[in-house]
Amino acid sequence: MREVVIVGGGIVGLLSAFELTKREIPATVIDESEGGLASWAGGGILSPLYAWRYSDAMNRLTFDAMARYRGLFSELVGRCLEWSDLHQGGLWVHVDTKEMNTVKDWAGKWGVLSETLSGSDLLPSFPFSEGVFFPDLGNVRNPRLLKALRSYLASRGVSFIRDKVVSLLPRQKGAALETQNGLVLNAENVIVCAGVGSSKLLSMLGVSLPMFPVKGEMLLYHLTPGRVPSVMLTQSGYLIPRADGAVLVGSTLIRGDCTTYPTVSGRYQLEAVAANLLPELASRTPAHHWAGVRPGSEVDYPYIGAVPGCNGVFAAAGHYRNGLVSAPATAELLVQMMCGERPNIDPAPYSLSPGLRSRSSFFNR
Repeated sequence: MREVVIVGGGIVGLLSAFELTKREIPATVIDESEGGLASWAGGGILSPLYAWRYSDAMNRLTFDAMARYRGLFSELVGRCLEWSDLHQGGLWVHVDTKEMNTVKDWAGKWGVLSETLSGSDLLPSFPFSEGVFFPDLGNVRNPRLLKALRSYLASRGVSFIRDKVVSLLPRQKGAALETQNGLVLNAENVIVCAGVGSSKLLSMLGVSLPMFPVKGEMLLYHLTPGRVPSVMLTQSGYLIPRADGAVLVGSTLIRGDCTTYPTVSGRYQLEAVAANLLPELASRTPAHHWAGVRPGSEVDYPYIGAVPGCNGVFAAAGHYRNGLVSAPATAELLVQMMCGERPNIDPAPYSLSPGLRSRSSFFNR
């Protein structure tokens, strides 16, 4: 296969390039930023939030994410990345009695270790008691991961272009791309995985997907390392610990907002969440406050596969909050299809063709 042009330098685009390098296929990544609007800004939890509320199609992409990331880290540690950037302290989720059996059934089906545990057993003074602890789950420090991936890929010959693709037109094989700075490329093999920007690009190829921007804001506090031992997830918000004592608090949810600046109202909302989940944070000032834009979708699992009517063009879009957790499986599946290999996961549910997808409520996720 000739060179593949990847439109989008977030986690899905970088891991797609990673999969291509395994097959010694040259790749060029084009993105206007160096990390993607969602990949850089997310908290890096390596599980969908309340995974048992998702379809099997999403769970097939995410249930083994920790194992996939351990394998990835084994190749990247030492390149701006340390094992401590993969926090393996577990995930605690507030679950009420009515949902407990559903959670246990889900854990058994997907082979995820779990135990019933009070939140205060992990974090004294935590205001939620009923819950389930998943000891084998955790989170990744996504900004450092993205930096390490770019370094590794560059060393393997992957080219990076800092620019924005503004035109994408189908050709007999592949597509013609034009960037904001006037660069024109005729590529026989293209992957579109530009996060929230994928919808507009794919519309140029005659494909309309039910996608929309979803803005999210987060805060970061500095605490003593180990003060928050694991990810603590509730319906009102969550705490995400890092190995150095940093604790992220998230997140807001504003559908239709594609701006990336943090807001005063968002800060107040998150400070209230922080004080509720960990009272000592009420007297502390956040060290950082930022915003990102997620690629929202009306369906609860992403679009992955060939773009209908466009030979040589593939896409991965609509991951919403689950880009990081599903990226390794997404990239592997995408490149397997592109290379004509037998996929490890049935690709049919993720098709971009209309009429092959189920729907679920966006705000229930």
